[in-house]
Amino acid sequence: MRPAGTERAMGGLSPGPEVAKAAERVVRAHLVGNADLTLAGISTWAGSQQLMALSIVSLAVGAGHLAAVFPGRLPGVAVFGAGMLAGALTVALAWWIRPRGPDSGDGHPPVAAAVAAAPAGVIGLPGRQARPLRGAVPLAPAGPADPPPAPSLRIGVLGSLTINGQAGALVPAQSQLIVALALNREGLSNRQLRVLLGADSGHPKPADSLRQLIARTRRALGRAGDGREWIEHLGHGQYALHAEARVDWHEFETLTSTAGAAQLTEALNMIRGQPFTGCYYWWLESEMVDGVTARIVAAAETLAELSLAGRDPAAAVRAARIGLAADASAEQLWRIMMRAEHAAGNLAGVREAWGRCLDVVSEVAADGQPDSATSAVFDELLAR
Repeated sequence: MRPAGTERAMGGLSPGPEVAKAAERVVRAHLVGNADLTLAGISTWAGSQQLMALSIVSLAVGAGHLAAVFPGRLPGVAVFGAGMLAGALTVALAWWIRPRGPDSGDGHPPVAAAVAAAPAGVIGLPGRQARPLRGAVPLAPAGPADPPPAPSLRIGVLGSLTINGQAGALVPAQSQLIVALALNREGLSNRQLRVLLGADSGHPKPADSLRQLIARTRRALGRAGDGREWIEHLGHGQYALHAEARVDWHEFETLTSTAGAAQLTEALNMIRGQPFTGCYYWWLESEMVDGVTARIVAAAETLAELSLAGRDPAAAVRAARIGLAADASAEQLWRIMMRAEHAAGNLAGVREAWGRCLDVVSEVAADGQPDSATSAVFDELLAR
């Protein structure tokens, strides 16, 4: 129950069911008169104005209904006034942030048009000058994608064993198969592979196990650029590597077949340490390893002598060091290094080379002493 005189204190305004029904009739009339208001029209300022007007009237309707339902607890005028105030604030805020463009008639481009028209790396708001983003780089037109690298198979034995530049790329049995085929250019028969890949010459690998090993290794390597297998079956049980497979030892042999400084330099750049490091195969004889090592030392000695003759002691030192990485006991390379350091005017380098030579020779020589020719070179260089 309202206290007596409440309606008079409110100026005769009593937003009860009558007000709600009147506001509802206004809303219905507005909707009928603006039946063309669609989602497409909402994007314009006029459509936004219509929506705000409907919001205000709807608040009034809601206030009337609340006043009708709770006549003694919720004064309808208070709710109606709150709705009007909220609607007014909404109109003011919407007017302040309204999009300016052809729809509003003020000559400014709309927000969507301004953003679409802005160049890459530029941001701006309607009515304000666009400015470039800090650090923005104009987008270049997308070009054709780089083609994928061609499939390759490169076996490295002039140092630790690598397959395509990676150590341990294959399991040991697969690596042994690849090395065996790499060192035999003409290929190996099924019987030869069974013997080489067995525990020893008296225990060949079973034929089924060999076929499975070849199949697994093929899958691990993929296919060559022409679609063929890297491990090819030549017929009659004969297997060989694909013609495009590269072995650094074979390339070294080709480059060192001539005595040119450029070819020797390129060949020595392939050396990564002692040949066949990590290849613990019963069939890999020491004669094979020693022969490769001797070839490396000879190439290093030749290039170092050519560099000294060309008055390039630094290149001579580099060549000697590469050869010593393959065989640290090669005293001829220590002698060349001492001579090269002396030619560069580096007596400290001469003494250092001599000391390192003594350390190595003491571990490998029978008497623990360097060769007399090496001692003579050191004494002669220090006496100058």
